[in-house]
Amino acid sequence: MAKKSRAKRAPDISMPGATGPLVWLCARYELHTFSYRDPRAAFSSAVALPVVSPTSVLLGICATLYQAGRHVEAETFLSTIHLCKVKVDTPDAVIFFRAFHQLRRYATTQDKGKGQKANIGFTEINQGTREYGLLQGPLSIFVGVPLAQSDFVYEALRNRSHIGTHDSLCSLVGNVEIVSEPAEILYEPLGESSISFESGQPVTIVTLSRFLSPNFVASPSPWLMAGGVNTELVPFLIPGKFTGTRAGKIYRKRS
Repeated sequence: MAKKSRAKRAPDISMPGATGPLVWLCARYELHTFSYRDPRAAFSSAVALPVVSPTSVLLGICATLYQAGRHVEAETFLSTIHLCKVKVDTPDAVIFFRAFHQLRRYATTQDKGKGQKANIGFTEINQGTREYGLLQGPLSIFVGVPLAQSDFVYEALRNRSHIGTHDSLCSLVGNVEIVSEPAEILYEPLGESSISFESGQPVTIVTLSRFLSPNFVASPSPWLMAGGVNTELVPFLIPGKFTGTRAGKIYRKRS
C-alpha cells in the first residue's frame, strides 16, 4: 500500500474560528448503484442528483470517525466543519431509474391528539419511490480541511462505506491523495466566484446544501447540524446536462 506523504506539522488550528491554509485531499470512488436525494425533494418520492452536497460529504467523514471509535477526532472535526470546503467531480455519465420501496420506520411517538400509539416499538411500512443511478466512471470528492485534521480526515476518506444513501456502497479507487485545490470547474456555488468553462460544453444548475460559515451555531446533537440555522440551500453549477427518457433520465458530463 502506498504511503501518504506527510507535510510538516503546523500550529494547531482545529478550534472553532481558527484560520489558516487548507490541505486538499482527493478520494475517488466506484459505485455499483448510487442515489443522493435532491434536498428539495420529498423523502417518499426522492429525485436523485449526480453529485452530493457539501454537508453530506462532511457529515459522512464525521460518521466514519464515530463508527471507528474515534469520537475525539470526530468532535474536533465538527468544531471546524463550517470552515472546510468541498468540491465534487461528477462521473462521466449516469443512467437514472426509479425503484419502488417499502419504507420501514420504528413507531416511537404518540399520535397528535389521539394519545398513545398501539404499535410503539414496532415498524410502520409506507410506500415510496427513489431514483438510483448506474455510473460510468468514478465519483471524485475533494475536501479542503485544516492541516491539523488532515491525518484523520485522510483515514475517514479511506474507510468510507457509502456515498449518498446507505445502500449506495462505494469502493475507493487507488488511495487518497494530497492535491492542490481544483482550479477547473467541477462544482461551484453560482454567483460567488469567477466561473469559466470550455466553450460549447453544457452546464447544469442543481440545488445543494452547505454549512453557513459566519453564522455557525454549535448544537448539542451533531446531527441537528444537517438542517436548521446551520445550513442553507444554494444553487451549484456542475458540468454536463440531463436528457429525459421514458424510463428515467440520463446525465452526461460532456456532449
